[in-house]
This record gives sequence, structure tokens and C-alpha cells, in this order.
Amino acid sequence: MRRYVLLASLLLAGCATSPQDCDLHAQDPSFLTKLSCTTSGGYRQKVDDQERHVLQSQRDNKIAQQNLADTEIREQASSQKLADEQTRLKAARSDLAQTLKKLKSGKFNNQQRQQEITQLEQLQKQSQQASSANDVADIEKKIAAAKDRIKVLEQANSIQ
Repeated sequence: MRRYVLLASLLLAGCATSPQDCDLHAQDPSFLTKLSCTTSGGYRQKVDDQERHVLQSQRDNKIAQQNLADTEIREQASSQKLADEQTRLKAARSDLAQTLKKLKSGKFNNQQRQQEITQLEQLQKQSQQASSANDVADIEKKIAAAKDRIKVLEQANSIQ
């Protein structure tokens, strides 16, 4: 009878232990606590919870790694686009400087030459303010138009 009472009390003690009371890392849990956690499934539930937490953390980590990779790819593309725009702008500025130098050294009608020089100098200032691909394209168009006007001036002066 005594054994039955002891067994019944152990079973009741097992039922009284909640999964939160079953700490896998507890320093010195009593024999009854260990038995209670084992029989009630408290340890198993703790392990399952921790495994779910680890799996969720792994999924979150994979998502974060993919986001990082995507961000790095976008950053590379932006850097390449910026480098391309800067190269185009540098080429346009060089072309503009050569055209201006050619115009200043040419033997054109003084008034027309001075107007073209003034326009090209303004275009040089504008090129210093360029900040987008549209600005660079606009400057390239203006340089091409100026080169055409200078060519016409050269032809007109060579006929005279």
C-alpha cells in the first residue's frame, strides 16, 4: 500500500510540473523534478521548442543572406552605372575643351567666334554641375550642336 501511495504521489507530482519548470540547464534539479519532467514530456517539449527556434533562426538567416546578396548586386550595378556616367561626362568635357581650344585658335569672324566661345564656356560650367545621365546626354547634344556650328563657321571662313 505504501508503494502505491508513493507511486501515486510521484504521478501527481509529474502532473504538477509544467514544461516551463523543466529547465534542461538547471543546476541541481531534484529527482522528483527530473522524473516529473521526463514522464510529463516537459523535457521533450523544451527540446522541440528549441529545435523550432533554431530552424526559424536558420530560415531567417538564409533570408537575410539573400537580401544581403541582392543588395550587393544592386550596389554593384549602381556603382557601374555611376562609373559609366562619369566616363561619359569626362569624355564630353574633354571634347568640349578641344572644341573650345580649336575655336579660340581659329580665324573666324570675331563676333561669331566670341559668341561661340561664350556659349562653350557656359557649357563647361554647366558640365561641372551635371549630376545625372540626362544632364550628361543634354551636354553631349549641346557639344555636338556647337561642333556643327563651328564646322559651318570654318567652311564659311575658308570660302572667303
